[in-house]
Amino acid sequence: MRRPVLLLALAGTVIATACGGPDRADPFTYDDIRPLDGPVSLNKEDYPVFPRPDEGADPSVPAELGGAGFTGEGWETNLDFDFIGDPRALKGGLLRDAISTFPGTLRIEGPESNTAFNYAMQSLVYESLLSLHPTTLEYIPALATHWQISDDGMTFRFRIDPNARFSDGTPVTAEDVVATWDFLMDPGLQAPANELTFGKFERPVAESRYIVRVQAKDLNWRNFLYFSGMAILPAHILAEVDGARYLQEYNFKLLPGSGPYTLEESDINRGNSITLRKRNDYWAADYRRNVGLYNFSELRYSVVRDRNLEFEMFKRGDLDYYLVNRAQMWAEELDFDRVQQGLIQKRMIYNHSPNGIQGIAFNTRRAPFDDIRVRKALFHLFNRELMVETLMYGAYELQHSYYAGSVYENPDNPRVLYNPEEALRLLTEAGYERNAQGRLVRNGQPLDLELIYSDQTAERYLTVYQEDLRRVGINLNLRLVTPETLFRLVMERQFGMVTLAWGGLLFPNPETSFHSSLADPNNTNNITGFKSARLDELAAAYDVMFDVEDRVAAIREIDGILASEFHYILEWYAPYQRIVYWNKFGHPESYISRVGDYSDIASMWWIDPGKADQARRGMGDPSVRMEVGETEVRYWLDYARAEEQTAAR
Repeated sequence: MRRPVLLLALAGTVIATACGGPDRADPFTYDDIRPLDGPVSLNKEDYPVFPRPDEGADPSVPAELGGAGFTGEGWETNLDFDFIGDPRALKGGLLRDAISTFPGTLRIEGPESNTAFNYAMQSLVYESLLSLHPTTLEYIPALATHWQISDDGMTFRFRIDPNARFSDGTPVTAEDVVATWDFLMDPGLQAPANELTFGKFERPVAESRYIVRVQAKDLNWRNFLYFSGMAILPAHILAEVDGARYLQEYNFKLLPGSGPYTLEESDINRGNSITLRKRNDYWAADYRRNVGLYNFSELRYSVVRDRNLEFEMFKRGDLDYYLVNRAQMWAEELDFDRVQQGLIQKRMIYNHSPNGIQGIAFNTRRAPFDDIRVRKALFHLFNRELMVETLMYGAYELQHSYYAGSVYENPDNPRVLYNPEEALRLLTEAGYERNAQGRLVRNGQPLDLELIYSDQTAERYLTVYQEDLRRVGINLNLRLVTPETLFRLVMERQFGMVTLAWGGLLFPNPETSFHSSLADPNNTNNITGFKSARLDELAAAYDVMFDVEDRVAAIREIDGILASEFHYILEWYAPYQRIVYWNKFGHPESYISRVGDYSDIASMWWIDPGKADQARRGMGDPSVRMEVGETEVRYWLDYARAEEQTAAR
């Protein structure tokens, strides 16, 4: 499960670390790597799901209330899941990368918190009751060892692992779940989407120290998914921190979490860098779900605002990996000497990560974007076919759907292609005509537009759009702002047009992005002001569709509604991740998870000291050669094909 995440057309990467500066003279020497003790078993049965069961249990809590000796009879759990990481991973070392801007906030809730960076950080610092295995999408234990779902699907119970601890040493209990729900529902948090999502539940009840129960108000197949995936926060701190105080005092500090990493205020260098540190006392480090994961001692995030500078820093060895988001760079700029030596590796990794939305959003609360004819005309003037062919080497697929490349894509969506004649017809119908200077005007007012953007590399195609609009008599002002400014303007609805991207969801949730109730309030994902009674109706029906085929049909209809209203100029997408990295890492054969992305590097890769030493020597000796691997990685495509063949037998 993923929350909707605003990517802000990120120029940098999400899970990132800092450039190697004066604090580390040699970024290829790692003296804290712990070698393996001997041969490593690859048999999952050798790695218990629950090592040391109930070791940390409160002796006053009886087994029948979830304490020591709890048998799980009558409850569900999962003891059969495979590794997510690689048991051969080594622990230690520093991962260094760059982000394009310092976050406007480090809060995980409230205004300006819904960014890719904040979400990625949250996944490393906090844990939920259950997790989804990224290969099978089956539930696996996390903070909870067991769970129950009532026969009517309305009541859920969870048994908390008595060993679970927050980073301040406090045990995780059922009261923390109750306090977290209270916190998320606090109006002072200014999070309308939270109220919409978690308001579907009655207040949870702590039946005991380790058992919590929650009752849904209405039947909804996503209720269990969302409640079990709620990041759990410490009640002993929330008792003194309501939503309003949290917004005031926790802008750049975190509540303690139970996850593998911590972020202390001393590791926040405002405007420059952020460093996450691995917990030495992480309570679930040797649980099967974490075997081979969370290997780096430090994840350092450094601000590099210019993508070209970031690339040069990477080539010098100051950064460990680089997300290649330009086809031209991939085609023309990645055959330099260190790539030929094998010191730097190129990978195009295919998997099943859900595609989000990339494009130009219209604020339909403002004229002229409240006119569908204007929106559609502006879409017809965006020559994305030419842009993909000439600027992007044909490396992308045109996006015709809000769920592109998935089973949810509506095949009947309009294929909006470059067509200035049709655009002019629509604008004429909307009341625009050319004046003596060739400008399009209505009621004497010229059609002047502003588009805000935060990634300077986007100017390659935005200036093409600007020129095509000028040819038909429309003036487009391109306004470059910082990512944090863009995010604030979008959340406060202070824009006309904006170019951005949204992360995809494993399970679509149109309600939190497009429901009419979120169209008017600030700080929601419904940034364009989309309202549709039929979409609202389908979203409500979707909630009680327990049959997958029914849900697919509903989302396809929703997709058709969205596509036909033209609230976005949809751009393009790619079914792969392109990265380059210094050849000093070990990694699973798959490189990233089945439904993940390049940010999995932070949790799934590790430092290989032998490779690191060879790469270091190669930087000063052109004769050093390292093996150059295959550029394309199709592990997950082959995996899916094998699954299909097995199912067909």
